[in-house]
Amino acid sequence: MARLDDILQRHRVVICAGSGGVGKTTTAAALALRAALAGRRTMVLTIDPAKRLADALGIHTLGAINAAVRVEGIDTGKLAAMMLDQKGAWDELVERHAPSADIRDRILGNRFYQHLSQSFAGSQEYMAVEQLCELHDSGNYDLIVVDTPPTRHALDFLEAPQRIADFLDKRIVKWFVKPYFSAGWKTFRFVNRTVGFLFRRLEDATGISALVDVSDFFTSMSGLFEGFEPRVRRVYELLRSRETAFVLVATPEEQVLTEAEYFCRKVQELKMKLRVVVLNRTHHEGVKLDEVRAVIGRLLGGGVATRRLVDNFECYEAIGRGDALRMESFRRLLPKGTAVVEVPNFNADLHSVADLQAMHAFLFAA
Repeated sequence: MARLDDILQRHRVVICAGSGGVGKTTTAAALALRAALAGRRTMVLTIDPAKRLADALGIHTLGAINAAVRVEGIDTGKLAAMMLDQKGAWDELVERHAPSADIRDRILGNRFYQHLSQSFAGSQEYMAVEQLCELHDSGNYDLIVVDTPPTRHALDFLEAPQRIADFLDKRIVKWFVKPYFSAGWKTFRFVNRTVGFLFRRLEDATGISALVDVSDFFTSMSGLFEGFEPRVRRVYELLRSRETAFVLVATPEEQVLTEAEYFCRKVQELKMKLRVVVLNRTHHEGVKLDEVRAVIGRLLGGGVATRRLVDNFECYEAIGRGDALRMESFRRLLPKGTAVVEVPNFNADLHSVADLQAMHAFLFAA
């Protein structure tokens, strides 16, 4: 069973996955800091629009879009942070692969593209992996730690590349570039009255030239689509590579652990490597309640204050017992060899390098 320190040393990519709100951003920052302190050139890539990573690293701003920012105060190694801008990343992809400047400008100015690049389901997750591949292939970093997007379902990050590929399927693209489609709904309604009515409603909602915009988008993007399938394959090759390790972050709540169990099964099915589970914000049972009540009584005497303090302790103990039972059940379902690390619930959010180092005491306990 590998320790987290060993995983950070043996891999080039560590992906922190999990449901939204479980502490992925802070965990990713803490892992990246640990690797940098051990002398590795480390990049932590966040796709979190709340910019919590900047807070956790003590940076007030991550600077330019998709640009690496050096984290100061690290004596050994090199730690950089980058925040992915979804729209900017799509624009960069178009600029890199467009066959000509004219086609590039047509795509970037297309209204359907502008909407797609900002709001298409799975777009954010796919561009995160696309950026990961760029950073990996650059050779500038010994380790890249990825803070996956804050989605309700952890699996979205793994499914996004295939979802985008399905959307850009060649058969669909050919349908969209047919002449009658680009002519607009007035021509289209003679081909299929029902579908024509639906697209007329679409144009009413999004603009009178919506169908023309859609057709022009697919026509302009056709050259990029030819190379899209190989890029998706490259993405999955990296995610399945021996260089890549997944760290699942979860909290002891029943709903979160249920989703974590499903994520573990899917990772195995996709032949990806889940190395560690970080159980974050855990509570633990303390000493016997009678002993605590006696100590509080001696210190404070009787009265309302003592009763309230004992009640609060009893509530905490109940939470701790529930956490312990759920975590034990969850551990039994994990793949053999998966390490589990427990991090307690801190009294406050972690907002500095010193705070993250306090988290190290639990993440990297022997």
